Amino acid sequence: MNRPNSILVKIVLGLFLFLAKNEAFAQQVFQGTVANYETGDGIPYATVFITNTTFGVSADENGKFSLSIPEGNYEVIIRMLGYNGLVFSLSTDDLKPQGYRFLLSPSEEELDLVEVKVNRDPAWYRNLESFKAYFLGTSENGIKCKFLNETVLRLDDQSESGVLKVTAADILRIENPNLGYRLDYLLEEFRYQRRDGYVFYAGYPLFVPDSSLSRRRQGKVEKEREKAYRGSLQHLVRSIYEGNTEEEGFVLRKLYRIPDPSNPDKFVNQLDMNPFSALELIKKNSEGKLMLSFSDYVHVTYTEELESVEFRGRASPGKLGNQVSTLHLEMEELEIYANGSYADPFGILVEGYIAWERVGDLLPMDYMPEVSID
Repeated sequence: MNRPNSILVKIVLGLFLFLAKNEAFAQQVFQGTVANYETGDGIPYATVFITNTTFGVSADENGKFSLSIPEGNYEVIIRMLGYNGLVFSLSTDDLKPQGYRFLLSPSEEELDLVEVKVNRDPAWYRNLESFKAYFLGTSENGIKCKFLNETVLRLDDQSESGVLKVTAADILRIENPNLGYRLDYLLEEFRYQRRDGYVFYAGYPLFVPDSSLSRRRQGKVEKEREKAYRGSLQHLVRSIYEGNTEEEGFVLRKLYRIPDPSNPDKFVNQLDMNPFSALELIKKNSEGKLMLSFSDYVHVTYTEELESVEFRGRASPGKLGNQVSTLHLEMEELEIYANGSYADPFGILVEGYIAWERVGDLLPMDYMPEVSID
């Protein structure tokens, strides 16, 4: 299979507002019951998790749950097979001490999850391989990832010509051995347009750390996590928020795309070779919120790590270069947060190296690299 086109990709991980109020991360208790809307009975073992983090729990046999979380604003997912899920915005400032009661309505959709191999023809498996490449990615981490319940996937390349669309009937479970996580991924939508290489996916991941790792293996996993973090979109947005992109290894330049007079469907890139400060990208609004605001495109070079062999392609000769990406803001301004997330998941369009790194390179938003003390 050819390397996935990294020219254009839009990645949506779910709206996630994790605004820690202090470095001590004061813990709060989020508790409640998940119940059947029609009967009022508790739903045993329903899943409750904070999207894009390691904070999650299963309800008990009576549908009751309790989860300790740092102070902040969150998006909570409540999910159970056979029921319509819920997305709930939660602020620990308004946390109800008596707990919450979430009512899920039974799904009218048939649960067609029985594995019937005769119905999965060669085309299904080809589509599965395409989905793996464009969703998990073809990086070293992405290649090592494995679907633990791929039979929940619904792969559709027939309803729209030249487009592969994927949904999941249940939470998709992904093992990522390199980074030491199991991802429970609530896939909302996946779309790959073969003609122009456009990839779009949206969903809500929970990161479950592998607690069975030996000390030696855990040390290796920590190194791989930091490697995945360095140069990522999460790292970049955090450094823009802090105004220290240069110290973190990012070089920012302005990129202009001029219509090609000889071909109205194409454009010509014009790169300003003079780097500029991240402070030019941000401003505070009247409420004191930090907003990302820029026109045209931002050309990003990460100088602390070379592009990977997998990105270049093993058959491509030549010296590996720096990791180069492009950002485009899809709106006039976008609120960003200290942990590297932003208010509107549709707000940033990424191209290049950052776009090439997919779910296989994801880290939870509560991940923090170790700080070395000289």
